[in-house]
Amino acid sequence: MATVWTIPIDITSRWLDNAEVQTFLASNDLDNASPDPLVRIAQFAAVTKSLEKHIGHTFSSVQGAATALFDDIEGGVPVALKLAALRLILREVYQTRHAPLPFSSRVGKELGTYVYALVDPRNRSVFYVGIGQGNRIYGYVWEALAENEHRQTLVDPELDSAEVRAATIDRIRQIYDSGHEVEHYVVAHRITESDGAADAAKHGLVGVLGLLEGQALTNVSDATGEYRVVPIDDLILQYEAEPAPNLPTPCVVLEVPATSRRGVTSEEVYELSRGPWAAGTAVRNTEDIPVIVFADNIIRAAYRANSWFSVSQPGEAVLWRFAGESDPELEAQFVNKRIASAQVGLSKWPTHGWAPHLTQARPGR
Repeated sequence: MATVWTIPIDITSRWLDNAEVQTFLASNDLDNASPDPLVRIAQFAAVTKSLEKHIGHTFSSVQGAATALFDDIEGGVPVALKLAALRLILREVYQTRHAPLPFSSRVGKELGTYVYALVDPRNRSVFYVGIGQGNRIYGYVWEALAENEHRQTLVDPELDSAEVRAATIDRIRQIYDSGHEVEHYVVAHRITESDGAADAAKHGLVGVLGLLEGQALTNVSDATGEYRVVPIDDLILQYEAEPAPNLPTPCVVLEVPATSRRGVTSEEVYELSRGPWAAGTAVRNTEDIPVIVFADNIIRAAYRANSWFSVSQPGEAVLWRFAGESDPELEAQFVNKRIASAQVGLSKWPTHGWAPHLTQARPGR
């Protein structure tokens, strides 16, 4: 177990809600603190600014954290406020995160040549962008964590300078030492020789800009849908997934892109899936109708809808939200399986995401 001091990306909200901070602002009899509330507010604001400035930084000692956060604040910082900040950012690292495992040659063939980005989860910053094939996306992480056996699976050469290499490896080690892990995103893949370096760079740049704005699954003006910013884990799942079996009849199939977002919880998936939808009478009148939810052609959840509620405003088209519960049997059959539009009788998925499957003959409402 190691102790580190890491400033998380949500430090501002946590700092504002901190009980020790509230006590500091409200009290005028703390040791080493000014009795003047305006002075205390100014000191609080200065520390807040310093914490925000250092978002994503990790320190291996309390002295290092204190020096970075407080030494440049004019007039100094009261002990009570220092302790509140340092206790808030203290983190116990019980186990280093495991290095990613190599993906299969099947996934590598599907990816082809790709542009990828490495993201620091501590401040959501992109700290490296590269191009490669096979498991190249994991190359620097494996090197930083001394996973030499995994590195032997790499087939394409490394082209970076010694300075870039050293800086990237150092950043990765800082991330893992802080108890986090590097996030790997593919920002363009299936790049062919006819695309050219300029096209690959363009799509890679657009994808990285999407990541910088926090849009981890942003379409980037590609008619084929192949240039998207996607976590590598999602692409592995998509290209390794078994095809979904025949869908139940009747059922409703819903495309909800946000359900593939990294870190999304089962509760959030349910709320995202509920609607509003243009549910017709046939669907709403079907008792406990199965609801299959997918994103990126991978099924993410399966429910049974037992009731529907109108959520439309007067004068607008009637839309509906469903209430229901997850179905373990359906989940075992379908979740993490690959679904195709042909399974509901469509040539492609509708842009609105609603695809009822009421008969074997054709989709309906």
